[in-house]
Amino acid sequence: MNELQKRAVFAELKAEYLFISIPFLMLIGVKLYIANWQEIILAPEWSMAACLIFGQITSKVSKAVAATNLKTSEQHFGWYAAKRFLLVVVSMAAYFGMLSKPTMILGVFQVFMFLLASFFHFKDGFTTKLFQEACNKN
Repeated sequence: MNELQKRAVFAELKAEYLFISIPFLMLIGVKLYIANWQEIILAPEWSMAACLIFGQITSKVSKAVAATNLKTSEQHFGWYAAKRFLLVVVSMAAYFGMLSKPTMILGVFQVFMFLLASFFHFKDGFTTKLFQEACNKN
């Protein structure tokens, strides 16, 4: 993948991410206007969004792997899918925790999970594009 293609993929991933981040920018703005900064951390939407992002990227990579005729190791792909599924479960557990007994520690953890999901959105997004490109060459 040349530099121009990498920039195009990154631009596409940023555009997708913009639609993810807009509601959170609104959430932060509203919480700052109505309440205080602690309410931003204690909002359970962070963990719900992390769960959605992890699920979305896992689905994208899975579809890309299935579409390729490349020899992918079942064990490696199974390990990848298991790790991402675990992140989905951890995000949902944080969501349920924030709904039942919100704490600042759990709030910080869920924001961390959202940031981790954001990182994987870009990392796995590039992986998906590489698989799709390999599929188009075959």
